[in-house]
Amino acid sequence: MNRLPPDGVALFGTFDVANYGDLLFPHVAAHLLGMSPTDLRCYSPRGGAPDWEDVVPARAVTAFNRDLPPALCLIGGGNIVHANPTPLADYAGAFPDPRFIYASLWLGASILAARTGAALAWNAPGVPSPLEGAWVRRLRDLALDAADLLCVRDEASRVYLGGGTFDIGVLPDTALKLGAVWPAAALADHARAAFESRGMGVPERWIVFHLNDRYIGSGLPAACAAAGRIAAGLGAVPVLVAIGPCHGDDALAREAATLFDGDVLVVDRPRGLKEIAGLIAHAQAYVGSSMHGLITALAYRRPGIAIARTRMVKFLGLLEQIGEPDRLQESWEDAERMATTLLQPLPLPLLDGLDAADNLIDGHGTRLRQLSTSAPAPSAVKGRATLRSAVSSADAPFEEWTRLDQALAEDEAAADDPDRVAQAIASALRGSAEAALGQRIADALVRWPNSVRLALLEAEWLERSGDVASAHARLAALQAKHPNNPWPVVRLVRLLAAQGELDNACALYEANLQSLTLTPALHRELTGSFSPDTPSG
Repeated sequence: MNRLPPDGVALFGTFDVANYGDLLFPHVAAHLLGMSPTDLRCYSPRGGAPDWEDVVPARAVTAFNRDLPPALCLIGGGNIVHANPTPLADYAGAFPDPRFIYASLWLGASILAARTGAALAWNAPGVPSPLEGAWVRRLRDLALDAADLLCVRDEASRVYLGGGTFDIGVLPDTALKLGAVWPAAALADHARAAFESRGMGVPERWIVFHLNDRYIGSGLPAACAAAGRIAAGLGAVPVLVAIGPCHGDDALAREAATLFDGDVLVVDRPRGLKEIAGLIAHAQAYVGSSMHGLITALAYRRPGIAIARTRMVKFLGLLEQIGEPDRLQESWEDAERMATTLLQPLPLPLLDGLDAADNLIDGHGTRLRQLSTSAPAPSAVKGRATLRSAVSSADAPFEEWTRLDQALAEDEAAADDPDRVAQAIASALRGSAEAALGQRIADALVRWPNSVRLALLEAEWLERSGDVASAHARLAALQAKHPNNPWPVVRLVRLLAAQGELDNACALYEANLQSLTLTPALHRELTGSFSPDTPSG
């Protein structure tokens, strides 16, 4: 395989999902490092990239060990420092243990830096809540000792991560530098094309709205009515942008558009990052529930209001740093009441605060460039050696340490082993039967069309998705193709019994399974499914 160039920078984050804010970070990090985004090595839980323009494709974190060692491993940004399972369908089955999906991006990055001898820095990621679980907290301590540079994006993250125990700096979210990455003038054509390509003339004034169903409050009609009045007050055309399609923003934007009077532009399928950035950079204002929508507005010195609950510490964490906590409102009705005040040209104190934030981020970039070209600190080298020894030891105090280390060490053969792939898919199916998982099964069957296990998983996914007829047809076809394999029939008996076709389930069992040497427990389960009086124990 083609190897990546040596002595580069490895950036870790969620760059493989359709979420505007996360996808900005490779461009911003490259700017701070004085390099092209395409020269970065980006690593994400799954790898790949959404079908958007101007995004930097990522490799799977587990591919890291097959690439030449970088000079610097860089963690973040984004709200990625935790070890909680995620509901995102994009990451279904990405790791055998769902706690490792996000942990791979900071604990995993720290282990990989220790494994290769690379320098290690934190690029102002967010920590959404205190870290739970002894295995995480103990491994966190080792990882923090292994870093050459530690900074997070707000004070709450610093406290959640380690508080006064470690020397952790606080730096404003680096996406505030977006105006330097892509000057507003360079985005004007992208904004214009967003209207023209959707059959609308470019209005003189527009306002960008972003809706998220977690923060609708009293209901979508009321939120849209408030947004409509805000737009009318500014004499601006509403533009509804799906900033995070991976969170369902696209469907919500389409639904919301039906509730507005007059012209409205719906950007439910953004073409790319510059389209979104251009619409915000040249808008009268931004109002919505995306933190990076607000950050983009402020980066281009446009007024904005964030709508979210105050317990979402990332919003207040940013706004308190620039002296503007009132720009966080808890409802669309509250935002409407504050619009006359907050959607005016930015006041001088806020402009000064944004300039100060820019300077802090520039200083951070200088330190990153030094780290990528100079020898790492001896204390960090010692910390990385301790971390590496701890997770690879046969006497590791927590099994999660060993399993995470092993998951990161997966070799290339794992992706070419249909049984390993099927095992990961089966694990993912314990959760919800998301469309993305169905596509993953379909892709695997293209590679291994004769895999009975994958075909059985496809039938299970079809049944759980509600397409029982297709599941039945798939299992019947498998039974005909593999008459000596009992498992298609076992699944078909279960399916028929679950659908109330008890006579058919019984007949199929008696004709194909009754005389086979299956486990007694399986025989009892199957007969009990269509004969309720049959003991199941």
